[in-house]
Amino acid sequence: MTNLVLVPDVLVVAAAMLILIAGRLGWVPRSSRRYLPAITAAIALVAFGIELWAGAALTTYFDGALVQDRFALFAKAAALLTAAIVLAATDWAAEDSLSIGLAMPLIAAFGVMVAASARDLVGLWAGLELTAASAMVMVSLRRPDLGLRLLVAGAVGSGLVLIGLAFVYATTGNADLPLIQGVLAHTIPTLPLAIPVLLVMSGLAVRAGIAPFHSANLSAGLGGSPLGAGMLLGLVAFAVAIVAIKLTAALVAVSAVYSVFFEVLAGVAMLGGGAAALAVRAPRMRLSYLAVAQFGWVAAGLATHYRAGLAGSLFLLGAFAVAATCGPAVLGAAGGGEEAVHGLAAVRPARAAGLALAMLSLAGAPPLAGFFGELAVGAALAQGGRFALLAIGLLGWTLGLVAAVGTLRVLYIQSPLEDARRGAAAALPVLSRLSTAGVLAFCLVIAAYGVLANPIMGLADQGAEALGLR
Repeated sequence: MTNLVLVPDVLVVAAAMLILIAGRLGWVPRSSRRYLPAITAAIALVAFGIELWAGAALTTYFDGALVQDRFALFAKAAALLTAAIVLAATDWAAEDSLSIGLAMPLIAAFGVMVAASARDLVGLWAGLELTAASAMVMVSLRRPDLGLRLLVAGAVGSGLVLIGLAFVYATTGNADLPLIQGVLAHTIPTLPLAIPVLLVMSGLAVRAGIAPFHSANLSAGLGGSPLGAGMLLGLVAFAVAIVAIKLTAALVAVSAVYSVFFEVLAGVAMLGGGAAALAVRAPRMRLSYLAVAQFGWVAAGLATHYRAGLAGSLFLLGAFAVAATCGPAVLGAAGGGEEAVHGLAAVRPARAAGLALAMLSLAGAPPLAGFFGELAVGAALAQGGRFALLAIGLLGWTLGLVAAVGTLRVLYIQSPLEDARRGAAAALPVLSRLSTAGVLAFCLVIAAYGVLANPIMGLADQGAEALGLR
């Protein structure tokens, strides 16, 4: 079974490269292009199944540079499932390029998989940059100006991360994460060590677009295509969180250096994201701010620097990745102001249900996936005595929940579209059966994540244990 561990990675990369080459050279007949999304989503789903089956084996490969453990299993499975659902649920008539649009989510998922399996600092950085570059390509297809802005912001974030990692390497004399953890176990937190660690964490915050570093990511997400916005909000933030969790575990002995930073960052994101989501009305912008608020809960779990907190963050991260990535794709072409989704349930009930569940999950509404993730993080905060941060999180949660309910009112209770608007909606391309099935699959996954919370949380706890946390 250990020989099959690399099969999901190979499948994803091979499919992405083949799609890009075939699209560039025009190998795919026009009559067959409509089948490409279904085939690509099926490949991602097959890779997900193989990962669940073969990924349970504990092994290393490439001379120990990459490791397969419970943490890698959880993160890689979540990335592959997210990619499969978003490829199926996307309204391809609203995208700018079929071949690039199909390949980039696979490459982004592969970047997450590399970061999840990485055992050293180089692998973490490489996986993060690959995922971020894929999202930037998707945004640039529609808005090159926003792609350039995202490139500059990403270069700043990447520079901070590289400088910080270089100092950590110089301090510990190791690039291997377990060895760094062992060396720092006998180190007293000092200012020369605090500065590079904070540089790394600041760079990751810029990459994730978490408040107050969210300006470039937010504008790029609002201007990009639905799939580009979803990749930026979901998969890139997912990769950032994977890197942050692994670094937090390696630096746990000097947690005093970064825990306050995470607390401030989490508090600003949870409260600011919830308040901003309540203030805006455009559905994609509201989705973006709800995603920022929920990512704040992930950061709050890292502030505990305990196994329970990181396990809660990892559990929540799986729900976040699916909802934040697929939410804009489910919204599709109806990405304008609030009037774009007036009475959407009467015109496209599947899309309305998917959008409603995405917002409710990101807002942490019970009994959906996001609620159980935030509950796990909240329990870890209470256990660690961080009641002030928990209170801020609950206030932000309340604001975000009110915002999500406001969107539900527009979708289901607001007066249906006027005749002219209904005619304009009918003139939009008819959604394919695959797209409708993908939206329904998204709804099922969001609901099932909450129902299967106990076994999924158990796997997340094993993932935290695999990082050497107690």
